[in-house]
Amino acid sequence: MDFNLNQLIIHELIKEADNTDAQLFLSQEVLEHSEQSLELLERLNLTFEQKSDTLQGFLSTPDDALFPGYFQELLAADFSQDAFTRFSKETMQALQLSLQGVTGAKGGYLVYGYYEFLENKFLGIFLIRDTEGIVFRKDTDQSAFKIDPTTYLNTERLAMAGRINISQFQAGNQRCLELIKYAKSQKSISEYFQNWIGLDRPESSRELTQNFLEMVNELPLPLKEDSNEKMGEDEFRAEVLQFALKNPHKTISVEQFEKTFYGDQPTVQEFVNEQQIELDDAFRFDQNAMKNYYNYRTSAEGISLGFNHGHYHRKQISIEGDTVVIRSEALVQKLLAQLEQYL
Repeated sequence: MDFNLNQLIIHELIKEADNTDAQLFLSQEVLEHSEQSLELLERLNLTFEQKSDTLQGFLSTPDDALFPGYFQELLAADFSQDAFTRFSKETMQALQLSLQGVTGAKGGYLVYGYYEFLENKFLGIFLIRDTEGIVFRKDTDQSAFKIDPTTYLNTERLAMAGRINISQFQAGNQRCLELIKYAKSQKSISEYFQNWIGLDRPESSRELTQNFLEMVNELPLPLKEDSNEKMGEDEFRAEVLQFALKNPHKTISVEQFEKTFYGDQPTVQEFVNEQQIELDDAFRFDQNAMKNYYNYRTSAEGISLGFNHGHYHRKQISIEGDTVVIRSEALVQKLLAQLEQYL
């Protein structure tokens, strides 16, 4: 099973953006396991998974924030139901305390979930809010539909969210905490969430991906498995992209990357040590940044252009002064046929 729910509890933080007072409504027990609770947590986790660029970092020490200390107590209690309930209530009280006297931050429902996803255990915390909408109501007496206003939980647009990969936390040397990366307009508000949960040494998925790709560009080209000849640069870039995209976790393991392309040779580790590069052993990559490593797409003045590194390497696409030159007989024929049809 790809997804399994262990514990789920929901609390409410009651606070308006223009008010400095924060109140809590705390649940006294976890939700019963049901199709609805499983579906809720799956949806929240899926929304998180679909985010391309996130903030990744380590969990602060208990000396720097309350949340990490409560989390270590939860680990020591092996995530028992009582410990999970107590942990969620204590961290909510810490959040309330941190928001007292603060304007700008809004409340909502905080969903705490302890779950398993793709063979990893996670603690997820998702802040969701009510949103207004409409529904069609069937009026059987008049054989017609009526439009009614309604309020529902917007699980597809999380206000704030974070999750801890428990295995990575226990390993101690990997980024275990991941938060949704917010727009610049929300930066000051989201910092309260970061400080509360204890995000340490944060870097975005995009930054981590770009650091990795800069290193890849400097590595020697690997050998092909079938012929023992060196890969071409464009072929290597295409293989690196496929290596990343086929990982269901959207995560790059540098150790696995080295084994895949260099076998038993410590090529990557030697390069990292020689160049004194700071590189995470594993990180969740930014899918857009990874695709742009091989595929390029741009537009200007109403003209759009898409090509890959192979096209550029083979001179099918070249830049000559202020002119972009495209050499493709097949593209010429298609363009001419389209022009003849409409001109």
